[in-house]
Amino acid sequence: MADAALRFHHLVVFCRDPAATRAFLVRAGYRHLRGYGGMEWVALGPGEIMLHPASEAPPRGGTIVHAAVPDVDAHFSRAVDAGLEPVGMQAGGARLEAPVTRPWGDREFDLVGPDGETWSFTEATS
Repeated sequence: MADAALRFHHLVVFCRDPAATRAFLVRAGYRHLRGYGGMEWVALGPGEIMLHPASEAPPRGGTIVHAAVPDVDAHFSRAVDAGLEPVGMQAGGARLEAPVTRPWGDREFDLVGPDGETWSFTEATS
């Protein structure tokens, strides 16, 4: 039985340069919350992502974060306007010209962060 008081609080992403990852995420549309002792926090809905310093980043593909957006086309345009390069990780990291529609109906695109982590933006249809 699920505990009604149980809810998402935060996710930790280890990165070599949390400030660089924070700057990347702000360009990608995340809201910066605070920084302390080399760590940075960004908002993800009612929860948070903590960017934690690490001497080595996880291997490429080691971290994947999916964020829901109300309009994936507008968010795609925002990413491109910010100088970011949307890719399709399910297509081997190929550059995208527009969000893709998955067989299950979700429309999404991915960005690869400074440490090789994947940040996916999805307009869920279900």
